[in-house]
Amino acid sequence: MLRISLILAFVLSLFPKGFDFFDDEISLPKSPEEELKTFQLADGFDIKLVAAEPLLEDPVLAKFDEKGRLWVVEMRAFMNDIDGSNEDSPIGRVSYLEDKDGDGKFDKRTTYADNLILPRGIQFFPDGVLIAENIPLWFYEDTDGDGVSDKRTLVDAEYGGGGLPEHSANGLILGDDGWIYNAKSKYRYKRNGKEWLKEETEFRGQWGIDKDDLGRLYYNYNWSQLHADLVQPNLLNRNPHFEATTGIDHGLTIDRRVFPARPNPAINRGYIPGTLNEEGKLLEFTSACSPFVQRSRGVFPDNLYNSVFVCEPAGNLVKLNLVNSNGNYLEAKNAFNGKEFLASTDERFRPVHITSGPDGAIYIVDMYRGINQHGAYMTEYLREQTLKRGLDKYVHLGRIWKITPKNFQALSKAELSTNDPKGLVEQLESPFQWAREHSKRLLIQNKLTQDLPELEKVALHAEPYAQLGALTVMENLGVLNPSLTLQLLSNDDNEDVKARALALASRHDNINKSELKIGLTKVLSGRISDALALQMLLSSDQFEKDVAFRAIAQIISNQGEDALLRDAALSASGNRELDLIDYLITQPSWQKNTDHQNIFFDQLGAIILKRRIPEEVNKLLNMIGQKDNWQTQALLTGMASEAMSSEEEPLTLTFKPQLLEQGTLETERLSKALHWPEKPVEQTQEKSSFVLDAEGLKQYSAGRKAYLTYCTGCHGANGKGVKRFAPPLSGSEWVTGDESRLALILLHGLEGPLTVKGTHYDVPDILPVMPSHSTLNDEDIANIMTYIRNEWGHSAAPVTRRTVGMLRVRSQGKVQPWTARELITHTEKLNEQK
Repeated sequence: MLRISLILAFVLSLFPKGFDFFDDEISLPKSPEEELKTFQLADGFDIKLVAAEPLLEDPVLAKFDEKGRLWVVEMRAFMNDIDGSNEDSPIGRVSYLEDKDGDGKFDKRTTYADNLILPRGIQFFPDGVLIAENIPLWFYEDTDGDGVSDKRTLVDAEYGGGGLPEHSANGLILGDDGWIYNAKSKYRYKRNGKEWLKEETEFRGQWGIDKDDLGRLYYNYNWSQLHADLVQPNLLNRNPHFEATTGIDHGLTIDRRVFPARPNPAINRGYIPGTLNEEGKLLEFTSACSPFVQRSRGVFPDNLYNSVFVCEPAGNLVKLNLVNSNGNYLEAKNAFNGKEFLASTDERFRPVHITSGPDGAIYIVDMYRGINQHGAYMTEYLREQTLKRGLDKYVHLGRIWKITPKNFQALSKAELSTNDPKGLVEQLESPFQWAREHSKRLLIQNKLTQDLPELEKVALHAEPYAQLGALTVMENLGVLNPSLTLQLLSNDDNEDVKARALALASRHDNINKSELKIGLTKVLSGRISDALALQMLLSSDQFEKDVAFRAIAQIISNQGEDALLRDAALSASGNRELDLIDYLITQPSWQKNTDHQNIFFDQLGAIILKRRIPEEVNKLLNMIGQKDNWQTQALLTGMASEAMSSEEEPLTLTFKPQLLEQGTLETERLSKALHWPEKPVEQTQEKSSFVLDAEGLKQYSAGRKAYLTYCTGCHGANGKGVKRFAPPLSGSEWVTGDESRLALILLHGLEGPLTVKGTHYDVPDILPVMPSHSTLNDEDIANIMTYIRNEWGHSAAPVTRRTVGMLRVRSQGKVQPWTARELITHTEKLNEQK
């Protein structure tokens, strides 16, 4: 208790006298009617209650089914006291709610599945429901038709992973490819008859997952509110010898600020300066979860189509992000200046999930409770706050709130039926995302193919979101006419539809190859949109070599500054890399040394060594030895970089390549990964002061890949800086000096004038601001730092992810970039505290 009191006393000392948000007032629950009065909602919208305890308890997720029933996942064993006692008690349940009297409020609950341990997700099927508990994943069935499950089948005994609620797999969202995806997981699932398939996919997010009308997945992390995939799943991981650094887990915004309606003293790290402002309000996200993509039309204002809502239960608020496309990238910004879409002065308001209803309205799941933080991560400070103010009391509550525009006119009760396939096809054009998603699902899962002509009409003549839906249905049902995809590729006005048509045409078993080649040649002969360029590269593994290599050469030469395009090309080039090098070296557009073409050759060189085929390595080394230009130097640099990080035994060649006689830094590094007859056992030590161990070399290599993706546009691949963009990193004291200072620059950015190696830099010689890279995780930032602190003649110990993570926490609340003077002063103070 003494330690807790000292912590609280320290926290109080950080704020000016007179602030009393650290008081002893007991926090009592409010009735739904009282809570309603605490909401601060954006102008033009209404909010009303549609369900509350005792109809539901401790809800963490809700979804409407095709009958318009609201299914609720109730995690009733979560933190029922300060110690989280009996958390493994099987008292969770999945229920569905119905509005029997039609008054707009749910009045009947049916418990579909009971005796669950910390349930966390559901997905619908015609004959049952997939339900995720804390660890296992089950398929529940109602075999006697009474509306209650009576049979369950184990799908995956290890679905949840670690077991801690906020770090276990969750989500169960149905992707456009028929696979079910999850947050906090690297696995996806698919049903094939009675068999369940499980395979690896890219790791995504922490709690909650959604998708847009292009099928791109959205998710987040408690500290970083909005991330998304820029491509369909598993397209960038197809080449086993290349690891993409873009396209997956793209951060849409570096803005972490939140604007609560009340002080938030009961925050886990509330004692850390910069977590709360002088009014005791949370400054930035700490429990971001459950992004929801608003895809309905005609209900909310048009500018809110494809906007994304994000829950922040610790701050008692819901943020609305306006999302825009910038080429193939997505960007988000707060819809309101200095305030939120929804915030409450009731600290028990805990928005944890959002869903869309049959009427196009959005529904917010309010877990309504005092304790939001799981016990495994609760600090002593938060424990004290919770006990002192009674936030551990009054559990098993919960509410569902409905938000609509003002003067909203609700539709009559909606219901979709598998007995009406034509009606389901028509619903693909519905303005409401609930109708579109369930219609797609029901058509696919029930294998309803009898209305194929109607599906083709939708694919050719409807709104883009309906066209994409119809194409998804036909592909999953295996009834897609390849000539239809070629027609869309040639004639459709929407670039996203054309890109999807290209993807489907290129992998269709019955496509006319000559007609496809004509279509591709036509595309390459004109202006290529960002969306179509990306898909051309992603699909190039399905093209004949001449077309594939032409597409890669042309697109990368013209648009290759975009790292996503380079990643797409290399992910699709498996087993063709050496032939691709031969082709590119001879192309006129590839004779000029540009950063992005240099990087591409560098990456190709690394892939050749990683493939470990002696004939390919020999051929490439001979090629490099015969020509001395920027192309071969880039290839050699890539091979040397890969050699440094390789954990494989040296690759055996039949003879020593003549190139390795040069004795340069690159050839010395490369020779360590190779073996040949009569190679001396002892090799000459590298002349640099390299100090990295095996793990450090792995970090160096990973950091180099990330650097080439995120940093070369301003600092150059050689670290010498790019005029009008950024100063040099090579030899910079900002790089080789204090690692904390460098980490803080990457986390928060740097603005204003800067002196590097005695040279003063300011606009217009450099950009006014170096942006924050806070959307990168701690490991990525540590890897980049390790790389630049050991490249260009630098030498330093590897930077740990813990170092970056601690600095991220300690600098919470920093929402503007540093100035040079401010950062120097700040790091000096940090060093004094060590």
